[in-house]
Order: sequence, then structure tokens, then C-alpha cells
Amino acid sequence: MKKSIRITLAALTISGSIFAQDNLSLGGTAGFGHTWLSNSTNSRYQPAGNLGLSLTYSTETNWGFGADLKWSIEGGKTSTANFTSTTRLDYVRVPVKVMYFFGERGNAFRPKLTVGPSVGFLVGGKNEATTIAGDTKTTVETNASDFAKSVDLGVAASAGFNYRLVERTWLNVDLNYYHGLTDVLEAASVDQKNRNIGINVGVSFGIGKVQ
Repeated sequence: MKKSIRITLAALTISGSIFAQDNLSLGGTAGFGHTWLSNSTNSRYQPAGNLGLSLTYSTETNWGFGADLKWSIEGGKTSTANFTSTTRLDYVRVPVKVMYFFGERGNAFRPKLTVGPSVGFLVGGKNEATTIAGDTKTTVETNASDFAKSVDLGVAASAGFNYRLVERTWLNVDLNYYHGLTDVLEAASVDQKNRNIGINVGVSFGIGKVQ
């Protein structure tokens, strides 16, 4: 027990030393855009959205690191004259990011680039397949858990900026792109991966040392 306490205190001391030199910020983020599945024909616009928290750790140099925890709506839509298939996939997604900030530390406006892996855990969604034959319209719904894999892995990248609104409070705007690397569907004969692009806006609050 005493050893565990000593280790915990040491970890807190190290963390405090790091945060005394660098900056840590936490805030909310929300986004909206377009999502689709690779290898789809007759793709149509399908709304994508996400909502969650974003943590950023920036060093004394131009580099930083970040991680998000968010609810992400993904999937895709295809449509022909008499058939429409709409797939919605809901994930709890955790992107981990390496960040590069342009300009000098302390500037009110700092452009940035980010890239890193992103893992999503399927928590909901469905597919709606609608067929029109003459005057008859038939829709079949299937839960996402019945056809989609439970974990999705890919790479996320973004370009954007941070703007200081007031001391220790920043507006964050990013254009994001996600490129899935693993097949979405359980069916071995089908190879489709998540793709989405959109704008994210958030506000973060400094919880480290003021620079």
C-alpha cells in the first residue's frame, strides 16, 4: 500500500513538473460534414456529425499532442432510381493526434496541422434499404450490430487554427478528414471502409501553467 502511494505521489510530482513547463487544455467540440463508404456506387450525401471532448497538450516548441473522446455518426448512402440504401454507424471514437502549431507560442492566432490514429467502437446505428416497385415502397431495417464490425480503425488528419478569445480560452476550428483502414462490414465478400470529412468547432480552456 505504501509503495503504491509513493508511486502515485511520484507520478503526480512528475506530471506537475511537466505541466509547469507546458500547457494543457480541455474543452468541448462538435462537428458536421459528409460521410461515405469506400467502393460504393451511386453515392449520395449522408450527414456526418460528432460531439465530445478534446484534450490538448502543447510543448514549449511548436509541437503538441492531443486526444478526443466523442460520439461520431458515420456510414454512407447510395441511391438509384428504385433503390436506396442508407447506413448509419454510431461510434464512440478516440482519435490520438500529433499536432504542429505555426507561429510563436503566445500568439493569439495559431494555424495548426494534426495527424494520428483513430479507433471507433460501434455502439449503434442501422441500415435502411428502400425498394420502389411501381406504386409499392418497401423498407427493410437492419441493426448495425448485425452487419458491421464492432471496432473501426483508421487515420485522421486536420488543418485548422486556434484563436485566443480571452486569457486561457481558445476557439478551435478544424477541417477534418478520416480515412478508415479496416473493413466496416462483417461480410467477407464486401470490402468497404469508413470515409468522412467535415468541420469541427470547439472551445478549450487552459488547465496548465499560463504562458
